[in-house]
Amino acid sequence: MKSVYQAAHVTDAYMVRSLLEQARIDAWIRGEHLQGGLGELPLGGQITVCVAEADAGRARRIVTEWDQSVPDDDDDPEAGDGPDRDPRPDTRRSRTTALVAAALLVPVLWWAMTRLLG
Repeated sequence: MKSVYQAAHVTDAYMVRSLLEQARIDAWIRGEHLQGGLGELPLGGQITVCVAEADAGRARRIVTEWDQSVPDDDDDPEAGDGPDRDPRPDTRRSRTTALVAAALLVPVLWWAMTRLLG
């Protein structure tokens, strides 16, 4: 088993695992349960996405392409330096991660509310 991605948090790891599974590469998340044990402390690269050694090269290429797929505003002449330009390009990935997490949580919360009220 080879590590192909170190995630900042569990949601990020699940996104990468899903991306690899869409490419028909079996992937595992190692260290996902450490976040609950450490609480709010930073994990420091403890959550990794792993694949079989035979798939490692292809998986790394897919993860690298995904990681670089976020467009850079520096290449866009219309982006300008106005107040609406986001000075932190990493916030786009954070917003995407938050949207995915919300999409996963809404059905669970809906189910819980119907069980409590129904």
